[in-house]
Amino acid sequence: MMRTFLIAGVAMMALGSPVAAQETTTPPAPSVTPADPFAQAIAARQVADFARRERDPHAMLTAARMLQQVPMTDGATPAQGDAAFSPDALFAEAKALARDDQALLLQIRLAQSAAGRGVVASAFGKGLVRRVQDVNPRNAYRFTVTAKGGEPLRIGAIGDIGTNMYIRLLDASGRQLCLDDNADYAPVCAVTPRASGQYRVDIGNKSAAKSRTVILSN
Repeated sequence: MMRTFLIAGVAMMALGSPVAAQETTTPPAPSVTPADPFAQAIAARQVADFARRERDPHAMLTAARMLQQVPMTDGATPAQGDAAFSPDALFAEAKALARDDQALLLQIRLAQSAAGRGVVASAFGKGLVRRVQDVNPRNAYRFTVTAKGGEPLRIGAIGDIGTNMYIRLLDASGRQLCLDDNADYAPVCAVTPRASGQYRVDIGNKSAAKSRTVILSN
C-alpha cells in the first residue's frame, strides 16, 4: 500500500508541473564565418585555371561570379586597360568556351549584367585594394604598404597566364619575411607582422615578356 501511495504522489507531482516537463533547450544559432574577400579572389583564380584545363564554360562562369562578388578599391594609378584577371575577362572566357550554347550564353550575360548591384558586397566589408600594373620582363615592380602588427597581411599577384612571377616581402630593415617564387603566374605572400610599420613589396617578372599584373592586398 505504501508503495502505491509513493507512485501516486510522484505522478501527481509530475502532473502538477506541466510547464517544467515541457521545457526544452533552444540550441545556439550556428556561427557564420565572415566572408574572406582575399580567399575568394584566390579561389576564383584556381577555379578559372581548372576551367581552362577542362575547357569547362560552367566552371569559368563560376569563377567569374566568384570574382564579381568581391568588391575592389583601385590603389595607386592602374595601368591603362585591364588585366586577364577581372570579372569581365573571365565572363568573356566563359562565353568563348560556351561556343554556340545559346542557353548558357544567356545565363552568362545575365550573370554579367548583375555586376554593381552590391547584393553581397556587405559580406566582405570594404573588400580588397587592387592595382593593375605592367611588370616588364626580367624586372620588378616595387611599392610599400603600411601594416598593423599582429594582423594578417596578404598580397597576391596574378600575372598573364604562362608568365613566371614572384613576390618578395621585406620589413623596414630589409629582412625578408616572405618569398613566393615557384615558377607560377600567381604568387601569394601571407604573413602576420609583429610590429606596425612600412613593408616593401617586390612583384617580379622572370619571363621574357611583359605581364599585365593584378596586385591584390587586404
